[in-house]
Amino acid sequence: MRCLTLATLLMLAGCPQARAPAPTATPPPATASGWTAAQQACVDRSLAAHGLDAYGSPQGTVYAGGTPLFDEATGHSVTRQDYLRQHHPDVLRSCGL
Repeated sequence: MRCLTLATLLMLAGCPQARAPAPTATPPPATASGWTAAQQACVDRSLAAHGLDAYGSPQGTVYAGGTPLFDEATGHSVTRQDYLRQHHPDVLRSCGL
């Protein structure tokens, strides 16, 4: 009986079982920020027109950690929208935000 049970367990261990595919993460919609696509485009155009990068700093600015949205000292991060709201409210106002 033990041999039969052991043999069954060994066979089952080697048999592939059908598994459901793991769910894939889908990117959030473009308007997840609360900005419409037109408002987002307006902000991007306004920054570019002034020679600024996506965060309102001069083009070519290099950030520690790759982005100004994450503070490595505190571990705190902010959204781009909040960052621009704090540092460049004039750009947002010009786009009706």
